[in-house]
Amino acid sequence: MSGDGRDFLAILRNSIEMEIEGKSFFERAASTMKHQMARDTFISLAKQEQRHIDILGEELNRLEQGKGWASLGDMKTGAPTYPKISVFQDKEFKHLKLRPEAGELEVLQVGIDVEKKSIEYYRSAGSITSDAKAKEIFSWLVGEEAGHLTVLTAEYEYRTRSGFYYDNMEFSLEVM
Repeated sequence: MSGDGRDFLAILRNSIEMEIEGKSFFERAASTMKHQMARDTFISLAKQEQRHIDILGEELNRLEQGKGWASLGDMKTGAPTYPKISVFQDKEFKHLKLRPEAGELEVLQVGIDVEKKSIEYYRSAGSITSDAKAKEIFSWLVGEEAGHLTVLTAEYEYRTRSGFYYDNMEFSLEVM
């Protein structure tokens, strides 16, 4: 894989698919949580995944038009103009499966595993490009997913009494 050009069209499509799956998972997970704080956490994570979809979709649109990467700052301030995911209707998404009887700990563990895989995917994508703007986007995504991992791990550790839990929000992981 050369890391630039056509390869990144596939990487961006895969990234958008991952983010759509993540958003869908977080929305389903929110509905399984009994505790309001956990439910709110998953709803917030779903909203953040939508922002990732918007940014990645706009980058995909730009590359498909031969425009090249936009900066992260431009992507964060610009309104998404890409065709809203309808271009992916023909794809079969590998939806993250949750057993109907899955408990909250299992849901949290699946979320943790998904975030770890996302971090590795984005880290790898960023390492194979020479484009500074692309590196910036993938580095930002690594940080975003690492923040999600921190939140999910803290919730899991709290539930299993194996670690420290932030009862009151001391910092925000939401990024505009």
